[in-house]
Amino acid sequence: MKALVLILTLLSSTAFASGTWTYWVHLKAKDSKTRSEISKFIHIDQVIDDSVYAVVNEHDYKELKKNFSKLLVDHHPYKEILPTTDMDEFEFPSGDEKFHTYQEIIDKIKELTRTYPNLTEELTIGNSLEGRNLIGIKISGAKNPNNKFFIPGIAFLGAHHAREHLSVEVPIMLASYLLENYNKDARIKNLVDNREIFIVPMVNPDGAMYDIKGKKYKSWRKNRAQNRNGTSGVDLNRNYSFGWGTGGSSTSPGSDVFMGPKPFSEPETLAVKEFVEAHANIRVLLSFHTFSELILYPWGGKYDGVGGKDQQVFEKMAQTMSKWNRYKPQQASDLYIASGDTCDWAYGTQNIFCFTFELSPKSMWNGGFYPGAKVIDKTFQANVNPALYLIEHAADPYAVLNN
Repeated sequence: MKALVLILTLLSSTAFASGTWTYWVHLKAKDSKTRSEISKFIHIDQVIDDSVYAVVNEHDYKELKKNFSKLLVDHHPYKEILPTTDMDEFEFPSGDEKFHTYQEIIDKIKELTRTYPNLTEELTIGNSLEGRNLIGIKISGAKNPNNKFFIPGIAFLGAHHAREHLSVEVPIMLASYLLENYNKDARIKNLVDNREIFIVPMVNPDGAMYDIKGKKYKSWRKNRAQNRNGTSGVDLNRNYSFGWGTGGSSTSPGSDVFMGPKPFSEPETLAVKEFVEAHANIRVLLSFHTFSELILYPWGGKYDGVGGKDQQVFEKMAQTMSKWNRYKPQQASDLYIASGDTCDWAYGTQNIFCFTFELSPKSMWNGGFYPGAKVIDKTFQANVNPALYLIEHAADPYAVLNN
């Protein structure tokens, strides 16, 4: 009962899209097959034993009632709380100002490139639907005149999903950490001098800023595409081409897991695609999400494993990293089927060893998508060693099998 009261308190302090209801739902789902059926209609936020929990919009709640009424155990609706501040203000609610807005990410990257000009390069990998630059930073001390040498690369991506603000903080803090410790830590200096490290902290800036507009959280997940039926948004992590539309996503534009009208229909996912394809040296990719404290690897869109030596590499790397951050390592589809996601595409089409980290907290009972600024530092600290490990093995992921 105390846990439920906490959830209700968190959600009742959240402002949702104008004129709509949002629902906290609890469904029975005895196995991954049942969860996969549910995931065709909603994003499952929490899996505990034979139950799943989620915060869903009005459209998806109606779909649940229509298709899974026998599994629906409990639900709690919430109406929009109108913000009392300027609706055009992009700032986090009181107490969460430590999180970075889009403009603050720009400012931070510019600060880092000014401070460490010999190690950094400001990146713009494309533009969002609303015209915001998809900004990032390249970190490398490698000297490579005329591209004579092959320099192993790695990419870190944050905030495919708007409400997952902690997924912005970890990659931007990683950028600062690498640069600030370059002349203090021999291991970091060696890694930076022998790698190209690409960090894009906010893949979905339009959605992320909409989620905090007026200093009120809205539990917004998607980008801000205007759909044909008057609804808004595409789930960017269901919009990649590999396995697109084969399960765990919706064809309904009103759904929070709407996969879009076609693969790479969104400028944000197209920008990631084109950037990765233009950098053939990227051998490892890490996509940050929240929440649940999980280390996930392909496949997400089918129950089969990738098989062979690559399966061994994924398992070994995930298990090794879990010793540092204490997250649970598993194949993504062990939770439920989700097709068209970043890692299935990166591995399936580019042969990149790609992982998804579902960051803290462990559950919605500990804050869910909005755990508060207090978790930022400890979440980053938990993931420093996993990040360094991935950077190190970007040269040859198969080498982990020799350790």
